[in-house]
Amino acid sequence: MSQQICRSCTACLITVGDEILRGQIVDTNTSYLAKNLTAAGVRLQKVTIVPDIIDDIAKEIKSASKQYSVVFTSGGVGPTHDDVTYEAIAKAFELKLEFHQELFDIYSQLIPGQHEVRRLAIVPNSCEIININSTEVFPVISVKNVYVLPGSPKYFEAAADVIIPRLKRCSPLYYIHIDIELDELSIVNILDKQSKRWDDKVKIGSYPQTEPQIFTRITLEGSEEAIAEARNELFYYLPIQKIMNLKHGFGRFQMNAILEDSKNEAHVKYSLDILNECYDRYNSDEVFISFNGGKDCTVVLHLAATIAKLRNISPLLCLYVTADSFPEVETFVESASQYYGLEIIRKQRPIQSALSALLKERCNLKASLMGMRKGDPGSENLQPFAPTDSDWPQLMRVNPILHWSYSQIWTFLLKHNIPYCSLYDQGYTSIGSKSTTVRNPLLKDPNNPLSYLPAYTLLDKSAEREGRV
Repeated sequence: MSQQICRSCTACLITVGDEILRGQIVDTNTSYLAKNLTAAGVRLQKVTIVPDIIDDIAKEIKSASKQYSVVFTSGGVGPTHDDVTYEAIAKAFELKLEFHQELFDIYSQLIPGQHEVRRLAIVPNSCEIININSTEVFPVISVKNVYVLPGSPKYFEAAADVIIPRLKRCSPLYYIHIDIELDELSIVNILDKQSKRWDDKVKIGSYPQTEPQIFTRITLEGSEEAIAEARNELFYYLPIQKIMNLKHGFGRFQMNAILEDSKNEAHVKYSLDILNECYDRYNSDEVFISFNGGKDCTVVLHLAATIAKLRNISPLLCLYVTADSFPEVETFVESASQYYGLEIIRKQRPIQSALSALLKERCNLKASLMGMRKGDPGSENLQPFAPTDSDWPQLMRVNPILHWSYSQIWTFLLKHNIPYCSLYDQGYTSIGSKSTTVRNPLLKDPNNPLSYLPAYTLLDKSAEREGRV
């Protein structure tokens, strides 16, 4: 369950006087208070500036005290004629202003020989004195849930440092962001829906950015558990190919979506059954995934991540055999590593020697998850569990999507918003080495001969390997 942000962990800041509005001073108190309250799990929800008029201040304090768990005032206290906060607080809570001997004694020692300090000791009765031990020792008062702070940043910050640790501790608020290569308007409907979905649990904001490129930064603030869940859910609904920081994008929401899908899709359930059988036969540290960045093994990886999340297995181990690879494939493999939290071991071709080297380093490995499908070269007689040939390193090849069709692969990837190699959006339907792979000629855009349509638009499914030479 998500942890809901406690409504009692809220604060308001009331700044007395209009010097800020007249540009006479620069306000640093608000940002300092907001930063330190957030670290303590208290959300500063309102900041208001009130002219130094007693009735206006009293009205604002009375209202804020009822709405927020803690109220800070800044300014309006001191020995001068326009310092009215004490009188306003007394009026707000229907208290008497009284001479406070202890306060007078403190101020008399701090400011000896000044008769005006007596004004500082006339305060609402029933107030609490809080001694601030900073570079200079000075007192502030609190009345009910209102803390009366001086306006000078030097003293305001010192007082905040003492008072905030005294507040009721709530769950700390965390902040993360998602960057996406889209303008804000193109995702506003998704953000609106998710903001309502996570109301009172996670605060979601969005901010257009122009440097170093145009993108939108989505911010999430809330408890650590809640924002982790909200982030994973956003990853499921935002255009995944446009998200710039995919780290830890796969979570329980993605797992549950696949498990739910398996109730209605027989081929998905069958594949999950194969993977579950694999992890029943072998310990998790005896299994690895043969991953080349292609669409088929990406499906296997996503299914395996589902089972791994269900069984609390982390991290998944992947063997990535490289040679004459597309830069886009390299980029995607790194993105997948971030998204699923993989441990990737890179080996150079040929595959047979790469496997031998891996098994020498990891002699515990016994099974490899494969992205083979019927129709791939050498797959004619394959079964879901098939030992390697006698002249190969000895492993059990596990083939969970052996009977999936080309259409089922793409329906799965698109339905569940799974990240895949960007080459598939450029007309490639089957990806091998760079020197032996071209765009599928059947995907030439009829409206633009220089452009190609995405792989998932291929109508003749038997022509999947037309781009392999």
